[in-house]
Amino acid sequence: MTSDFLMLDMRTMAFASSVSGFLMAATMLGIYHAGMRARAMLDWLVAGLALGTGYLVGTLSLVGFFPLSGASAAGVANLLISVGHMFVLVGIQRYLGDRARTGILLGVIFALFVAGLVLEPLRESLGARILVYSVLHLVLSAWAGALLWRSERPGMRAYHRMAAAVLLGFSAVVLFRFLEALAPPGAIPLGQGDVQTIAFLAAMIFGFLLTMAFAVMLFREKQVELADLAEKDPLTGMNNRLSLDSIAEKYMQRAERQGMPLSIMLFDLDHFKRVNDEFGHQVGDRVLSEIADRIGRIIRGEDVAFRFGGEEFLALLPGASLEQAERVAERLRAAIGDEPVNVGRHRLDLTASLGVVEYLPGKESWDDCIKRVDEALYRAKRGGRDRISRHVPVSVVMPG
Repeated sequence: MTSDFLMLDMRTMAFASSVSGFLMAATMLGIYHAGMRARAMLDWLVAGLALGTGYLVGTLSLVGFFPLSGASAAGVANLLISVGHMFVLVGIQRYLGDRARTGILLGVIFALFVAGLVLEPLRESLGARILVYSVLHLVLSAWAGALLWRSERPGMRAYHRMAAAVLLGFSAVVLFRFLEALAPPGAIPLGQGDVQTIAFLAAMIFGFLLTMAFAVMLFREKQVELADLAEKDPLTGMNNRLSLDSIAEKYMQRAERQGMPLSIMLFDLDHFKRVNDEFGHQVGDRVLSEIADRIGRIIRGEDVAFRFGGEEFLALLPGASLEQAERVAERLRAAIGDEPVNVGRHRLDLTASLGVVEYLPGKESWDDCIKRVDEALYRAKRGGRDRISRHVPVSVVMPG
């Protein structure tokens, strides 16, 4: 039989669980008003309200202040708590860009609620209700945790796994509660009050930790987004010149360490100023965006392209020798020159000049590479444009 101390502790834990749910809602509301507008935050706000209200109903029922009692009060509490867990999952699905099956999940939850009111085994047996809702909460929490754990979003893996660990930890507690309800009497040396207290304690800790994990995750997401914006060209979506030095340094170090080739390709659109002068900068911007798309289709998966400035673009080709880089450059030259760019009623025939060099590990700096590839591009333009030029140092052509 449960002692008065454990009953008091259970009530305290139930109330603390309610507070943790409302804290989640308040935190999401505060972050939303601070300027973040992620749709998932509204789902987590609803989750916090549902969890907080559900545990509050449980608290009031335990102390005798809820107008309903017994199975009816438990049904309302379980309904709200289940909706809370569902919206935690739905928010994570929306946050990760997955499809949220809100209607189906709500249908299952309301079906269980009605079953708990009309089916005698569920209405009369606390153990049966614990089994059913433990399975539901276990599935919802483990599903949400697995989604975050598998996420590979750049810059977010550790933060997603932090939130996933909270969800999976709570799933383990729910699994324990399920097994305890399934076990024969006396198999687990805990009273029903002890198990309920542990369940409320886990819910309280879960609420507080998940709130912190979501908040940290959202702020980190914003930080990654701002960093990405700082390193991306807003017109073309390509990497910008600001990010070039750090990425180039990484590839140069890899080339030296692994002995693999690294080529650099610099190219620009011939007579592009005429496009802006004759058709306006808006058409010119559309042209640059289309050319960026063609570059993305031509370069290899491991290559990285940048908008170098104006109508100039640069690509790093790790693992590509000079000859291989020239073949990529030729495909790109053909992709630009062989197919006109259509902007509204304008049909624009364009060509590109390209310079290609291969990095010489241990013999030159990044600035030296840029000077050489710039000189190669200048040769291509001076040679009549719509062509490719390579630059090989004299010391490489004529050793000794």
